[in-house]
Amino acid sequence: MTPYTRHQLLVLLVVLLTAGLGLAVGHWRRAHPTLVERVEQLERLAAPDAPESPTAQRRAVGALPRAAPSGLASHARTRSLAPRQRSQAAQAAPVPVDLNHAGAAELVGLPGVGPALAARIVAAREASGPFGAVDDLRRVRGLPRQTIERLRAMVRITE
Repeated sequence: MTPYTRHQLLVLLVVLLTAGLGLAVGHWRRAHPTLVERVEQLERLAAPDAPESPTAQRRAVGALPRAAPSGLASHARTRSLAPRQRSQAAQAAPVPVDLNHAGAAELVGLPGVGPALAARIVAAREASGPFGAVDDLRRVRGLPRQTIERLRAMVRITE
């Protein structure tokens, strides 16, 4: 006789299957970053432009800094745009950011790079020397491969 009831075993099985599915999806996303990015872009394009709920609007307003430093002003402006406008603003950025000379404030303006990640990029550059290629960003802890691929067209490497 088992110490678990039939109902408990069923719940345990569902929890294990859910966890296994989550791990499988995470592994697939890491193995196919370009396909994941393409699917996410399709989802953004297919999403109707529904008005945001009042709660989401309050959260978005609360997320903006009240007085942004001059280096963060472009990031705050980009963050307040709708997703479609945000991607257009990112594509319109004519000057790529130099990874070997940019400060944390400049790096924060890049999509997917927040203040903590910008500080880690600067720290990795100071600890291990200048970046030789965009792929050297892999040495930065917490920087996913998808973000590196997204940043590739927006950054440059100079000596």
